[in-house]
Amino acid sequence: MNIKIVKDKISTAELKEISKEFYVSMVKGVVDIENEIMALGGEYHIDANGVLIMEGSKQSDIWGFNIVFERSRDSWIEYISLINIRPQVGNMDMEVQDNLIRDKMKKIINSKIHD
Repeated sequence: MNIKIVKDKISTAELKEISKEFYVSMVKGVVDIENEIMALGGEYHIDANGVLIMEGSKQSDIWGFNIVFERSRDSWIEYISLINIRPQVGNMDMEVQDNLIRDKMKKIINSKIHD
């Protein structure tokens, strides 16, 4: 399984290469909003989640997302993943409900991806 940890930058070409393993038109990912790193790839979000946990991230800081390539850059992030269901912090759905968390996610994700 091809899971890439991104601490600095990744190109859209690299993202598309990772996506070929499972989905082609999108890539799954997780982002650690405290350490500002992300992991991309895998069939399920939990695959990339496990890689960040092994790197020292805390589960409470990790949120799942998808990048859908056919959408414009300003709307290509989906904030949806099973790992986002967290009743203990009020997130009762697969989609991230807290706008502050979504904003952090978007800022980190977009800052690490370049063309």
